Amino acid sequence: MIDFTHEDIERLWNSITHYVPERQKLDCAIDFIKSLEDIGVEHDVLKGSAELDPKLEEAVATVFEEDEESDGYGEDD
Repeated sequence: MIDFTHEDIERLWNSITHYVPERQKLDCAIDFIKSLEDIGVEHDVLKGSAELDPKLEEAVATVFEEDEESDGYGEDD
């Protein structure tokens, strides 16, 4: 696991979000959250980062909704 905090995520997000057109921010946020997850940022930290920005909130909901769907099928059928 990588030791990231909410502040680290906020700093990174704020450094890139100004360069992304509004219509592409949600896609960027989803890729951002997935990338952080891929490098081992803890899920609690990622979920907590949803409070930082509305686009991150949507991205966290989308990413973890996808995870729950892929993890939940076929286990208790």
